[in-house]
Amino acid sequence: MNEKLAVARLKALADPARLKLVRILADLPDEHTLRDERCGTAYGVCFCHLEDRLGLSAPTVSHHLKVLREAGLIEAIRAGRWTYYRLNPAGLGGLLQELAELQPKPIRLELAQ
Repeated sequence: MNEKLAVARLKALADPARLKLVRILADLPDEHTLRDERCGTAYGVCFCHLEDRLGLSAPTVSHHLKVLREAGLIEAIRAGRWTYYRLNPAGLGGLLQELAELQPKPIRLELAQ
């Protein structure tokens, strides 16, 4: 386990606005999701939609997106002049694995005979 990355991921999700951002992105695709017309692959959701949903200023949303990107939890996809955001499955999978490693191991007790 990469402890530095684990700490970054957990810190990123410790903020209520960033957790809400992740929840918004987890609900994709929705009517605001941009798709590649050629293959239907979802790029993600536009910054302006995230700004509207969070009710925060553009610089604040940008900061939260940066923290989540640096933690590897989301990814940004450029399409023309716009940037779209979506969850990074590898980052979320890594976080889940790190949390699973915190589960206590079952203890086997040997009974005296």
